[in-house]
Amino acid sequence: MKKLLLVLCAVMIVFCVTGSASANFFIDFEDGLDGAFVNDITGVSFKDFNGYDSIYGDSRTGKYNTTSDDLGYGHGSYHHNGNFWLWAGPNADARGVIIDFTSDDGTWFETGYSSSSEFNVEAFLTDGTMVTVAGAGNTNSPMDYLRIEATAGLFIDYLVLHDAGNHWLVDDMSGDASGVGPVVPEPSTILLLGAGFLGLVGYSRKRLSKKS
Repeated sequence: MKKLLLVLCAVMIVFCVTGSASANFFIDFEDGLDGAFVNDITGVSFKDFNGYDSIYGDSRTGKYNTTSDDLGYGHGSYHHNGNFWLWAGPNADARGVIIDFTSDDGTWFETGYSSSSEFNVEAFLTDGTMVTVAGAGNTNSPMDYLRIEATAGLFIDYLVLHDAGNHWLVDDMSGDASGVGPVVPEPSTILLLGAGFLGLVGYSRKRLSKKS
């Protein structure tokens, strides 16, 4: 019985760890450096159509026309959360930025955006088709969010973000593609992991009490 309890606890922990590998990702760009290329996030790249990486922006520098919604500082037209965000960079044009995943197994993607004109998220799927979603320009107001989903049975190969020019920023991206950035464990995963550890602790205490 003791061995069975130990095995069950171990299985729960293994299940939790392996299960969390396919959990949703969340990218807030807060680990960036102002002016640096966004080329250090695992499992995804951000490049314009000229091949240049997108760029981190940090509103704390005071050199951008930006406002941090959640931290409550700045008086600029383009809104975001935290301190950091992504912009296409000076070499980009109206074609926008390509977000390309290493593993093409994502079914949905969401991003916050702030744009001076209509903002578009285009998802190119693994069968060559495309789905798109658009939001109105929203400068001088809190950041809005756009979510796009792949057609049932298909996956997202890559995405394109753009507006009518090159006057936008994005922040707080999320999705379900695997291997992208830091993994966000699901609540059920955390609960199961905790239950597994508690089971092992309880078993160890029981053995110690018997020895004493």
